[in-house]
Amino acid sequence: MKLGRVSAVVAIAAATLIGSAASPAMAATWTRTADYQRWTGLNALERGQGVATDGTHFYYAGPGGMVKATVANDSEVASSVAPIPWGLSGTYGSDHIGDVEYYGGYVIAPIEDGDGYQHPLLALYNASDLSYTGRYVQLPLAQMPGGVPWVAVDAAAGLVYTSPWDQDAAKGTNKLVAYSLNDLLSLPAGSTLPVVRTVTLSQPLSRIQGAAMWQGKLYASVDDSAKSVYSIDVSTGQVAYEFHQDVESGDEVQGIAAWDFGPSGGQLHIVNVGSGWKSIFLYLQHYTMTG
Repeated sequence: MKLGRVSAVVAIAAATLIGSAASPAMAATWTRTADYQRWTGLNALERGQGVATDGTHFYYAGPGGMVKATVANDSEVASSVAPIPWGLSGTYGSDHIGDVEYYGGYVIAPIEDGDGYQHPLLALYNASDLSYTGRYVQLPLAQMPGGVPWVAVDAAAGLVYTSPWDQDAAKGTNKLVAYSLNDLLSLPAGSTLPVVRTVTLSQPLSRIQGAAMWQGKLYASVDDSAKSVYSIDVSTGQVAYEFHQDVESGDEVQGIAAWDFGPSGGQLHIVNVGSGWKSIFLYLQHYTMTG
């Protein structure tokens, strides 16, 4: 969501702590790899919220724009300093992109409208050059109170997932909201995306900053006190704790991408923002399944 939702549009640039004090639980299952990426300044601002990948490139979104860079060597291929078009900012007050997703030549961006959170949108960008396609949909506000911090595609099921930011079982907000991928790609611009179904989670997961599908499950990066990653069975809603991210307690965890780059490259790739003086840095960490 918005860097700390409060803590970081100002904290400029973002960061993950490598080699920090937090000890990853269930280390026999997931381990952080030795390699990581670090940015500061404008490079961090362009990447500090979300990440997605097509296996060859990483696509980043942040308070300062969007970037496409190669997985190998982090060579920048394309960038956009002001990716939210006037047609959206002027009409809806759109001003923030969360954790993006890649699918079929598009970068799918969840877009919010300041602190009002009255107009949750999904917009499509050309993955080739990050240009805006002119295509966007509105999400039903009743299903998405508090904005739209992330979007994930379940290509095998032909579905797109989002979830409420604040989750409470008593209020019925502990859920995934599923939409048709075909609807997202084909409905006229500005249409409200119909809900296919909702999936009640076995436990509330407030502050999901990003999520991505991996081996049939949705993996969520959660900015809770433990800086956790959970897996979610998208059929049943069963939530399972996976691991603590290797960051300090004051850091803010952000978007997540999933792709198998092997044991040394990892399968889950997560953006994090540092705390204190380290808030000037942004890191991309990689986690590999070891058990």
